[in-house]
Amino acid sequence: MKKVLWLVTARAGSKSIPDKNIKLLGGHPLLNYRVKCGLLTTCSSDVWISTDSLTYAEIAKESGAFVPFLRPDVLSGDEIKSADVILHAMAHANSLHAKYEYIGLLEPTSPFILPNDLDLAVSRLDSNQNAEAIVAVRESRPHKLFIQEDEMYLKNIANNLETLKRLDRQAFKKEITPSGGFYISKWESFMRLKTFYTQKTMGYDVGQIPGIEIDEPLDWQFAEFIIEKQLFNKKILFEK
Repeated sequence: MKKVLWLVTARAGSKSIPDKNIKLLGGHPLLNYRVKCGLLTTCSSDVWISTDSLTYAEIAKESGAFVPFLRPDVLSGDEIKSADVILHAMAHANSLHAKYEYIGLLEPTSPFILPNDLDLAVSRLDSNQNAEAIVAVRESRPHKLFIQEDEMYLKNIANNLETLKRLDRQAFKKEITPSGGFYISKWESFMRLKTFYTQKTMGYDVGQIPGIEIDEPLDWQFAEFIIEKQLFNKKILFEK
């Protein structure tokens, strides 16, 4: 069985939602959803946390994650690229002589992904010798026909709507967009290319609710609504 390093990245200092990564959602710190998801996969894996906060590190430890280091200051600013954070963790794993075939990024802002999705994604990537990575996607809404640059007049949209009068809207091709739910790469591919997005990256459709990302206060309110209405079964993660 191929081994995966799941890396949960949780920098302190969120501006849109203060301490977002440890804010309680349904009674659990947000980052713990990702830790538990990684721990409950059936593939051979380890779950690490990359954080610059002792408080975040202790919360992640309590949930079962391994904290191999505190992220250095040079990797803790607003403008730091995710790739640099991932490569830092991979270099640390290599220094420990830990062997992994895959690196998987799990961001706290996508709490509604289930372990089964991670297992299936790894399996699909593993079964495709040509593929280099696989990322979570969801159906894009609205369709690009209803989008244009911000201008005084909606000329492009008007033209597209005129065209639609002669088309069956059911004939639209499905469009997808990254959901943020997970990013998985073959270890050597990421070390070489330093990105999850290559010409040989596959998409894994997670659906609309699992595809939700929490970036703004309104997103948080929607996530709370999902938990309150039991549209996501958190027992799968927290009662095993």
